[in-house]
Amino acid sequence: MKKIALLLTFFLFLLLTAVTTLADDSTPPAPPTVEPEIEQISEPTVEQAAGIRTIVRLSWKLVPGAVRYKVSFDNEVSTTYINGIELEVDNVSKVFHVAALDINGRIIKPDIDVTQIETNPIAPRPTTEFEKMDYGPLYPVYSWIPTFGADYYQIQVFKNDELVRSYEAFKSGNDDAYDFYDEYPVNEGGDYYWRVRAMSHHGFAMSEWSERTDNVSFKVTSPNKVCALGDSITHGGGAVTVPPSMTIYNWETYCDVPVKNLGKSGDTTDVIVERFENDVLPFEPKVLIIMAGVNDYRGTIFGWHSVSNYRALVDKCNYYGITPVFITPTPVNAKLIKKSKFIELPPYDWQTHYQFLCDWIRKQPYHIDLTSAFEDDSSELRADLTSDGLHPDEEGKRIIGHAVEEWLKANEALWNY
Repeated sequence: MKKIALLLTFFLFLLLTAVTTLADDSTPPAPPTVEPEIEQISEPTVEQAAGIRTIVRLSWKLVPGAVRYKVSFDNEVSTTYINGIELEVDNVSKVFHVAALDINGRIIKPDIDVTQIETNPIAPRPTTEFEKMDYGPLYPVYSWIPTFGADYYQIQVFKNDELVRSYEAFKSGNDDAYDFYDEYPVNEGGDYYWRVRAMSHHGFAMSEWSERTDNVSFKVTSPNKVCALGDSITHGGGAVTVPPSMTIYNWETYCDVPVKNLGKSGDTTDVIVERFENDVLPFEPKVLIIMAGVNDYRGTIFGWHSVSNYRALVDKCNYYGITPVFITPTPVNAKLIKKSKFIELPPYDWQTHYQFLCDWIRKQPYHIDLTSAFEDDSSELRADLTSDGLHPDEEGKRIIGHAVEEWLKANEALWNY
């Protein structure tokens, strides 16, 4: 019996083993384990790199008479008011074409050479030309090539390496900021320089500060034998958009005798009289060139009032031992002003007051009469000398500079002693 029981037990064991094997064979095999491949990263090709957006900064020389510049590459077109621009591109090897436009948008120079191309600049590039000026500016204008994507700019001015002024310059509508007119005179002796950096609307710096170079540095000294007092015609700037920080539209550029520029854009003769002590006396001039009045007669100030201010300037000069030399103010061109649309039209009788000022100046012992050089047949400002009908451009400033030089050389005994 024991043997029979053992045989039955063995038989049942074999049967269970067979059933288990069959059940296992019905289950599908697991997929083999596959190790993931490691992606090999290599240096990008030129084609791959072309898809990366890069900031490039282009620079070129100013073109006389240019109000704007058109920059094109591929099918993209951008415009700028200054001789440089920052662009976002996908390939720094693109060919850039720059053309100069006048106030009417007409091309006056179709192909301008790009003098410098920078990739991903870390700071704005100042465009001031202080190193070309005989003397440091009394009312500096700080200008730069706008930074791509900036919301506003911070400006700092240093005197003898100490921070003395801080400003902020904001965009105007869709136009980026590219210059800032200092409202306060730099009338204390010292070594000055300025710098700028781009900012985001959150108040974070988008760039480093611009570098300290010769073109942002100037020295203020005294005495200066010859100074020039006036409004924007003396302060400088032209072709609508070029600021006084660029020498091309400053008449002092074309005068071989060094002249200290005491001009301030927008001044009437009332303001010029008020700032005489603060802005003229620190420089102790022997001769003061005075060219003012255009902002009077193109506004609401009558000729007799302007002449009373002229007389006040004469009295002040006489009191301080300064020789005043008056230049006839430039006329305006009402048709061009109306066409420009951004300058207020002069009153209908502006010429009456203009002539009143010129007649008074011609009677002064020391004066320079430029009416024949600037007037057209209608006694308005010659159209070939201005872009906006108000400010003389390069040739007009050259006429003034040469006339002042000629007078100063002919009357050297009055100032060069």
